Amino acid sequence: METRSVYETDDEVQALALQEALEADGIAAVLVNHRDTAYPGITDRQRHGTEIRVEMDQVAQATQLIEEFLAAQPVEGPPMAPPPDSMPAPGLRGPSSLIIILLLLTLLGVVAYLLTGK
Repeated sequence: METRSVYETDDEVQALALQEALEADGIAAVLVNHRDTAYPGITDRQRHGTEIRVEMDQVAQATQLIEEFLAAQPVEGPPMAPPPDSMPAPGLRGPSSLIIILLLLTLLGVVAYLLTGK
């Protein structure tokens, strides 16, 4: 039987999930990973994703199922930054802590100098 590409993704996990969903609905799906170097000449080196192929007579059904599957998935984006802390963690931070440490070391040096009498 002749097959046709119905979807392509760079996310291999998504391709596997779609293949399982298609097969659960009775549609035989084949994944073609274009990054796989084990089969030279079979995959297209100009492409980098994973292609989902189904038989010609199941293309419409598979396309509809894939659209429904993707619509039901939550939209993923860049991770959200946590809200800034309302109270900073205890301890000194930033350039001001360096200045305070240098002042304390200077004071310690002056006290040591005065105590030794030199």
